[in-house]
Amino acid sequence: MGRLGNIFIHAGIWLGLGLLFYVFFLRQEAPPVQIVGSDRVELARARDGHFHIDGAIQGKPVRFLIDTGASTVSIPRRLADRIGLGCDIVSTFRTANGLVQGCTSRVAELDFGPFRVENLAVAILPNLTSDALLGMNALRHVRMEQTADRLSLSNP
Repeated sequence: MGRLGNIFIHAGIWLGLGLLFYVFFLRQEAPPVQIVGSDRVELARARDGHFHIDGAIQGKPVRFLIDTGASTVSIPRRLADRIGLGCDIVSTFRTANGLVQGCTSRVAELDFGPFRVENLAVAILPNLTSDALLGMNALRHVRMEQTADRLSLSNP
């Protein structure tokens, strides 16, 4: 192979590496669309396979991961600190990763999409690394319907 052939091979390798770098690290996907009405929201499944919704706890913005397997809304300790939420009762929680020591507290208001739940128990977990988990104690106040990669939440 001549010098020109080597140049094309090296250029192809660098071009391929650049494309991989772009696809895996630089390409940002827009968040899933949230269609919000006065009593309904429709969510698209996110790239991670879950449904997420914007909301608030005590008026502070929170990004929730909808978790129908969680019985209680759960938030990381750092989020509780940001909101100014202290511990009321020390508790042990059964999670997907085993038993975890944390605590519970009550919040005056929790909003997600157009919905509001008042006087709700929240679990505060020290090592929760994900978004806040929107558990069934909040989700039971809305009607949920999933069709393929869409989740609709509405008033019952």
